[in-house]
Amino acid sequence: MLRNWGFWLIVSQFSLVFCNQKGSFKERLDFTPLPKNNLLASFNFEIKSDTVNWYDTSSTYSHYTVFPKSLGPILEDTKTRELHLRFSQGWWDSELWGSLPQNGSQSGGTGVEVWAVIEADNKTEAEGEWIHLVNSLSGLFCASLNFIDNVITTNPVYSLQPTSNFINELPTEGDLFLFRSALPREPVCTENLTPFLDLLPSKGKNGLSSLLNGHKVYDSQWNSMSIDVETNCDDELNCHYDLKQNIHMIVNTKRVLSKLRDPLPVPTPGNELRCDRTKKHDAYYCFPLVDSTDIKIDMREIFGNIINGENTVTTEKSRVCAHTVPEVWKVLAKVNDYDSVFAYSEVQEPCYEISGTDTLNIELKTDRSDITLPLKEPPLVVSRSLTGYSQDSGGLRIDFRNPSDSEEVNFVYYQSTPWYMKTYLHTLKMTLTNNTSGESFVIPITDRSIVSYLPEFYYEPMIDRVRPSHLELKLVLPPNFSMRLAYKFDKLMLKYAEYPPDANHGFEIEPAIVTVVDKFNKVIYEARTTPALLTLPTPDFSMPYNVIILTSTVMALAFGGIFNLIVKRVVTEEQAEYYYQQNSPKLRLRRLIARISAKFQKKKAD
Repeated sequence: MLRNWGFWLIVSQFSLVFCNQKGSFKERLDFTPLPKNNLLASFNFEIKSDTVNWYDTSSTYSHYTVFPKSLGPILEDTKTRELHLRFSQGWWDSELWGSLPQNGSQSGGTGVEVWAVIEADNKTEAEGEWIHLVNSLSGLFCASLNFIDNVITTNPVYSLQPTSNFINELPTEGDLFLFRSALPREPVCTENLTPFLDLLPSKGKNGLSSLLNGHKVYDSQWNSMSIDVETNCDDELNCHYDLKQNIHMIVNTKRVLSKLRDPLPVPTPGNELRCDRTKKHDAYYCFPLVDSTDIKIDMREIFGNIINGENTVTTEKSRVCAHTVPEVWKVLAKVNDYDSVFAYSEVQEPCYEISGTDTLNIELKTDRSDITLPLKEPPLVVSRSLTGYSQDSGGLRIDFRNPSDSEEVNFVYYQSTPWYMKTYLHTLKMTLTNNTSGESFVIPITDRSIVSYLPEFYYEPMIDRVRPSHLELKLVLPPNFSMRLAYKFDKLMLKYAEYPPDANHGFEIEPAIVTVVDKFNKVIYEARTTPALLTLPTPDFSMPYNVIILTSTVMALAFGGIFNLIVKRVVTEEQAEYYYQQNSPKLRLRRLIARISAKFQKKKAD
């Protein structure tokens, strides 16, 4: 009897440990109609790994349940404690769409952006692990991250700070180093989406991920794909990885539906034009009206697929939520092609939980698509542009606007520029404008009064072909004020082999990052500027090929004449005729026949 009690005690303890270490997975999809027949779709996937212990070298066994095994060894080998990866395409129109999803914490700038926290004994070792990390991620996500090196890498001081709680909970054996880099020229396509889906337990076969079609995702107005890995620990110092995968996209429903009707772009027939009847209109004249507000949004048409049943490994029910005005919008959940209306409540969100293997299609209907939920205004609006037209120098201008009438904005402006943009920080000037009265005043950086608006900054100048310029500014913008920062830079010369393909297109300058913080220095909003296109003095790359072709042609002509003079012999016409008669084909044939007959006669004689 005691044996049985001991056995069950061991089993129960083992089961308890296993349950504490077991990972979890949950997913959610949110739809939000926006003005002008736009639709915001947000896919959210959260994965929690089993308990990890990097410092226990006695155990070489790692157990993976739902956390991707392709990513875990990379994090462990490179001693990466936190990883953030962004793939973005297009630009966010804050005036039309409001604030970024999740306050910009899951959105990146155009191209590819990556930053990570690496544990190492010194910075040299950490740089080696950083290069190892980006090379591994390059192969995993089919991106050009292997082109990242120290020349385009920075170490942020105020921005992109770690969010994992292990920094305060768990003592580390080495120091922590933050690295960040970006590839604004990198095109984002379906090759990046496929590895993203492979990280999920469902692999895109069922659950919410079955809606994700690369052709539809990257045909949107704007899309951002994020991968965030954090290391968090509980009170008992049991640490685990938290993986968050998100895809946010803006779809213009009218554009998608019109492409389904007419895959080839053709002019709209005259009888289908929506013209202003109060003005002259016929087959040749038309004053078009705004888009119709009567619309039906079907997920099968928008994504080219429907939700293929429940994800069987989720610890919570998968949810599909629609954020609309219930008095105007009607949301239908079609389970196995049977309609059911979303239940609206003042307390709960209008969501539908997926269960079983039933297929699910979502349909939104309205005759007033111009009525949507109020847009959330961003706390800060920013834009950046290049100034100047010279081939050897230029300038950069950054504009900020505080839309609030009562609260000032505290934010951090981060910018990294390549080494061939030699920045002159002493030329920095700040222009403040009162949006109400229109009054403005200029403060140079050498003026002590600038401290009221620029209390702190960090600047690391560039070194030719070694590191980029790194600038971070802590700024304060009063309510209903606009701020303009402007400074100058020189354009340095590049070597012939350092120019990228299509150099005349220009050089993309990676987007700047704006981080808005509250009075407790907590991040409340993040945004990126658009990339800038810099033109540098570019040589005529066709000239070497022109010289090669011309030289080769001249050499071929000269060689042909010289070769003829060396090989051929110059004779008179009479000598040529005599030589031809002596060596004509008929005469050669006769000689050959005579030679063969002579041999046969000789054999007969023997």
